[in-house]
Formats: sequence, C-alpha cells, structure tokens
Amino acid sequence: MRPTTDVPADHAIHGPGIKIDSALVTGATGHIGSALVRRLAADGVRVTALVRKNSPARSRLPADPRVFPMEIDSSDPRAFRQAVENAPHDVVFNLASAGVNPADREPLAMLDGNVGLLASLLAASEKTRPRRFIHTGSCSEYASAEIGRRIDETFPVEPSSLYGAAKLCASLYGAALAAERGLSFLNLRLFGVFGVGEAPHRVVPYLIARLRENQPVDLTPGGQIRDWLYVDDVVDALLEAATCPHLPASGIFNVCSGHGIAVRELAEQVADTMQKPRDLLRFGVRPYRPDETIWVVGDNRRFTETTAWRPRVPIAEGIRRMLAASS
Repeated sequence: MRPTTDVPADHAIHGPGIKIDSALVTGATGHIGSALVRRLAADGVRVTALVRKNSPARSRLPADPRVFPMEIDSSDPRAFRQAVENAPHDVVFNLASAGVNPADREPLAMLDGNVGLLASLLAASEKTRPRRFIHTGSCSEYASAEIGRRIDETFPVEPSSLYGAAKLCASLYGAALAAERGLSFLNLRLFGVFGVGEAPHRVVPYLIARLRENQPVDLTPGGQIRDWLYVDDVVDALLEAATCPHLPASGIFNVCSGHGIAVRELAEQVADTMQKPRDLLRFGVRPYRPDETIWVVGDNRRFTETTAWRPRVPIAEGIRRMLAASS
C-alpha cells in the first residue's frame, strides 16, 4: 500500500479500524462512478479518476483538488499499466463497463471493455497491491428466475443477453486472475440502479423528460418486475465494501433492495409525482426486448448480514430527488 502525504488522515473515510486515504476509480464519469468520486472527494479521499482519452464526459468529474483525472488508452496495455502503477491508491473501484446501453453492444467492444480492461487493471494491481479491489458485476449474469424467486448469490449463472455474458466473463476471469496473483476481488453484483445523473435513455429520465413536455411516453406493456436501488445507496454499498472489516477480501455479494416493482407501477409513480395524467403513458406501444426477462429481484442478505449497509432511499424519494435536480 502506498502512503499518501497530501490528504490529512483525519479527513479520510474511516470504518471500524479501516480507512481509505486514496482510491482509484474506473468508469469515473459514469452514473455511479461520478457519484462515487464526488462522495470520496467530499470525505477527504485522494481520488485518481481514470477516463478515456478525449472523453467529453470528463466534465462530469467535480472540480475538486482531491480529484486527479487520468486519461488512459486501454488499447495500450503497457501505458495503461504504468498509469495505474503510478497512481496512489489503497482501494480500487472498477465501475467501467461496456454495453450498459442496449444500443451500444458491439460484441468485441463489450469483451474488451469488460474483460480486457479488468485484466489490465488486475495486472497493474499485482504491483500496487491494493487492500481491496472492488468490481461491479451485474444481475444480468444470473439465469432467469421464476416469478417470486429472489435471486441470491448461489443462483445459477446463465445470462440471456450478450451484455450479461460479457459481465459474467469478466467476473469469472477477474476472480481467477486475482486468486492466482493473491489479490482481493470483491464482486458487488448490482441490480437496477436509478437516480440523479442517470443516462437519458434510462426509464426514469425518459419518463421525466417526456412527461415534463406533456408528451406521450411509448412503453412496453410494463409487466417486468425489477429491483431498483437509488444511486446514493449503491455508493454507500461500495464504501461499505471498502471499509467493513467483517467482509472477506474476495467473494460475490448482491447489492439490491430485495423488493420488486413493475415497470408499469414505476411509470405511474413518476406521472403521479409530477401530477401528469396517466393516459400519457402508452403501455404496449413498444414490444419487450427479445432477451428481456420478466422477473429480476435480488436477495441482499449475504451483504446486509455481513455489513452495516441497508438501503435508505425509497423509490418515491428517489423520484422526487431526480425531479428536483432536473427542474
């Protein structure tokens, strides 16, 4: 672990006997990554934020003296490795993920952006030896579950989408490589994440944008049951994974609310909160995606029984925060 001299120790995040002085974050300009970077910086942590070369999303990073953006080119493994090795960090948060947007799922790019980048990051970590390496997996890695069955970490992994397959490849390869090199590899499998800063194509921002203009909203029939978690709760889970002394250095943990809500009900909540007529919601105009599953609800007990983390932000409150931020 590298010492950090420019961050006062009394300003660092402290868990019971564990603290973060410096962190390295990939996917730092994404929805979750940018929220995590802001929280770390606000709590006094020195953050190295890896961003793609010439990325316009770099503007999402806070203008904070504790945040150090670092442009990288993952197609140049040697330069990438040197950049990571020279960045002070005692915790790595890997939030980089290719293919989150269904419209951006070129097969080879998904493999490179999930498996390739993770392999390069772990190779660099062999020298830096971070105390915790936290990787964000996905509920898309699991097989389809029957309605009513909450998915725990022992549930079969059999992705129905190319994105889920790429994420599973990354999880398996990363765990094996980390074990071979004697590195930590905590895999937090995220379920549905929503909140301020979410991409416009996602369901809640799309609903808000259309309803605000009193425009009809074209939706699927809305029968999908999903497990949504507000982004601040996800950031809390990432920090808990980095600081909790009771959590093992490696393993898989679901991060989710443990409760399901239908897309139809979510859309109606947004319309009601905005005081917009429900008849603007045109359910059934869009078909379900070919790889879409109806029921995806997680079981978070392995994580909640090991740590102090609990979901705090109800869906209705999350919607209100998004409306306030976008007004």
